[in-house]
Amino acid sequence: MSHRTGAIPLAAAIAWTLSGLATAFAQSPDNGKLADLFNEPVTTSATGRPQLVSEAPANMEIITQDDIRRSGATTIPDALEFLTGVYVRRYGLLSADVGIRGYDQPYNPRLLVLVNGREVYEQAYGDVPWAEIPVQLEEIRQIEVIKGPNSALYGFNAVSGVINIITYDPLTDRVNAATIRGGTQHYLSGSAVGTGQIGDVAGVRLSAGGMRGSDFAPGQLSPIEAGVRQAPQTATFNIDAKARPAPGSEIYIEASAADTRYAEASFTGDMDTTFRRTNSVRIGGSVDTGLGLLSLSAYRNEALNSLDAGPALVGIADWFTQDIYVVQASLLSKLSADHTIRIGLEYRNNTLTAPGFLQGTVGYQVYAASAMWNWQITPALSLTNALRTDTLALRYSGTPAAFSGFDLADYNHAGFTAVSFNSGLVYEATDQDTLRLMVARGVQLPSLVEFGEQSPFGALGPVVVAGNPGTRPAVVNNIELDYDRALPGWHATLRSALFAQRTDDIISEPFSSNVQFVPPFGIPLVTTTNVGSSEAFGGELGLRGQTPGGLRWSASYALAATTNHTTLNTGPQATSPIDYAMSAPRHIVTGGLGYNWERVELDVKARWQSSYMDYRPTGVGFYLQPVTVQNYVTVNARVAYKLTGQLTAALTAQQLNTARLYQTAAPPIERRIIASLTARF
Repeated sequence: MSHRTGAIPLAAAIAWTLSGLATAFAQSPDNGKLADLFNEPVTTSATGRPQLVSEAPANMEIITQDDIRRSGATTIPDALEFLTGVYVRRYGLLSADVGIRGYDQPYNPRLLVLVNGREVYEQAYGDVPWAEIPVQLEEIRQIEVIKGPNSALYGFNAVSGVINIITYDPLTDRVNAATIRGGTQHYLSGSAVGTGQIGDVAGVRLSAGGMRGSDFAPGQLSPIEAGVRQAPQTATFNIDAKARPAPGSEIYIEASAADTRYAEASFTGDMDTTFRRTNSVRIGGSVDTGLGLLSLSAYRNEALNSLDAGPALVGIADWFTQDIYVVQASLLSKLSADHTIRIGLEYRNNTLTAPGFLQGTVGYQVYAASAMWNWQITPALSLTNALRTDTLALRYSGTPAAFSGFDLADYNHAGFTAVSFNSGLVYEATDQDTLRLMVARGVQLPSLVEFGEQSPFGALGPVVVAGNPGTRPAVVNNIELDYDRALPGWHATLRSALFAQRTDDIISEPFSSNVQFVPPFGIPLVTTTNVGSSEAFGGELGLRGQTPGGLRWSASYALAATTNHTTLNTGPQATSPIDYAMSAPRHIVTGGLGYNWERVELDVKARWQSSYMDYRPTGVGFYLQPVTVQNYVTVNARVAYKLTGQLTAALTAQQLNTARLYQTAAPPIERRIIASLTARF
């Protein structure tokens, strides 16, 4: 491959311009202006400084606000569904699990989700409650989808990837919008976003939204599951305020609340209805110092949850409260024109209280330290190395389940130190060709339930269920080679990736583990265990383009092939949904077409995925029945008409090609037709 004349000067010019703009907007670079300038999305999340997505030391794709609007999405998983290498499992109008490169499952614990750097991944079960994320789609600037282990750059549990949701900046972006939607399944929703600013000194953005509807038909649910299934609804509120009290300094406060009810699939295969109230408060600031940009932040996430449970969990249907406190500090320094470092410290205190299934309170403290070094070796070659250590100390107050083999001392003297790293070499061979070579080690910590579940003999039948204080973190090692190619003649970009990874010390939560028998009475015991390893290899190939005439198109293929080496499901009946070799489709193909013509906007997207294995409860103990989910095609379409400069009407059809579709072993997903009216002012 020959180097094009001017490639190195162009790369140098982009790097110089971004560096200069980063200095001019030290705390909040205007990513919108940068993206417009270079006709490519810009990110600061990987290294702390503005970078074109093609230059980031990670496999990153960005869903822009235009992409969200054109998709007709009503939830964030809707917007992710047609992205290369992303897996979406739907259970209801508001309930979904999202995975990256396979490894998807109920309560998927391998994906870290952030909103402006605040974690919305929950530690109770190690899942992401998508319905509770308190931002409206209209206030999202971009959704960054980072694939592969990135724990050292983003935090623990970023083992299959990261979904980083970036909202508009109240200081630099004026966003005012209101949307009302209505459609089939008695669906009705509304949202509003408003921004107020005082010059370039202070700004505040308020948003609120809510929805209600009738969930998909119960299908093959048991009478108990159908009886606890209730209509979904949400109500959310968010405030984001920011100020510049002096040149080179910035302070902010964010606060949000959500009240939700929705159906979800549990790790036992049951369909439950969850009622949850959450709130969060975050404060922080940054200041230019002689050493670099110093940033400090602290936030608290609180959740109150209650559950109407399916048959396997009848008897422990209960409430719990969860509190997460996080304090973070970082220093970003530019040592020279070619060397940038970032060092960080983090403290977190997580607790979960549940008188029913924990018999008390379980929690842990984590002390983390991280360092990142970005070296611009030449104008066309850069290297980024990151290292992070997490030291965890467990604690428990309550009554350990009899015959579990664990006492209070076991819980209150447990802990470990886990190390993660990321290394990425980016080579811009020409102004059209970019290569990335990445090596990473990611860390997945056990959830609080996996540490502290306590269901004594008789609560769930003749068995003891217990968390295990000695559970080790799962570790994912990954190597990846990416190649991006700009195709100016087609007004398109080709992106490709090859990866291989291995997961060691896979964590099986208590209900999915094999039964042990405790002497001398032979009491059956199921407890959290590390159950073995898994290997995966795969690749992605995607094309995306947009012509000057308004035609948009995309096509992609993703392969994720996994193997298992675990101790699970070795008996005559399955007890665990963790079967990575079978529990996610191996092949996914997506495609899309869109066109703008005067006031009309048309978009069609399609997705095909191969068959995979899911699980349903048998109704006997914790045993599961394998269910084959056949390969399927789903097609979404949207047409919008701009009534005025500020008012747009749209009609969206989700799953246009079929009325009912089984995406999991849960009830089938039904076709949805949604009309919307959006005012932007």
